[in-house]
Formats: sequence, C-alpha cells, structure tokens
Amino acid sequence: MDYQTINKDNLPKWINTLKYLTSILVENDIKYYLSASGLEYILGSNIYPYDIDLFMHKENVQKAYELLKDYSVSDLHKWENRLIEFQGKYNGIPFEICEWEKEPKKLINKKFKDFEVSIIG
Repeated sequence: MDYQTINKDNLPKWINTLKYLTSILVENDIKYYLSASGLEYILGSNIYPYDIDLFMHKENVQKAYELLKDYSVSDLHKWENRLIEFQGKYNGIPFEICEWEKEPKKLINKKFKDFEVSIIG
C-alpha cells in the first residue's frame, strides 16, 4: 500500500482534525492560514494530505500552544533559529503550527465540507 492510499483512507480523520483545530482557533480569535498538501487538497487537488500545516502570527503560535497543549508532541521551539513552531497530534493526525514569515495581505475563508478554512487570498 502506498502513502497516498494510506492518506486517502485517513481522510475522514484528517477532515475531523482540521475542523477541530480551526474551530479552536476561530473561537479564540486567532488568524491563521492552511498551507502545504492540506491547502492543495481543499482546493481540489488529488493529493491526499498526511498532516495539517497552519501558519499564524508569533504571539498566536504561543496562544495556540497553550490551547492545544494536551495534543502537542513537542515544546515550542525555533525553526531555523528564526520562527517559532510546535508539532502535535490529534485523532492520530499530525499537525504543525508555525509562525508566518510575513503577515499575509489578505486571508479568505474557503468553504470546505460543513465548515470554513482560512487561506491566503
């Protein structure tokens, strides 16, 4: 079995995890955007995501860490000695929350299934 088949089989858990994570961020007024294979998937690609990559302002990474501490698998740390991030796992699906290098000019909410996901506009 190849990785794309495994990722496709895990899609219901991936979608549930994305919905859970983004709902916590929205409830706590944390602006974020989805990136990487998850973004490609919700935009209609046939790439099935393995994990969830969310980017946000530095202070919000720290806030998200406190909110999601029960699911973190790493401490807050610097990536490439510049940007803070942490990794976690919810419902068996890995996620990474990272500081964005530059605040996006525009974020839009993209309808996906029965919820919305913030992406760069």
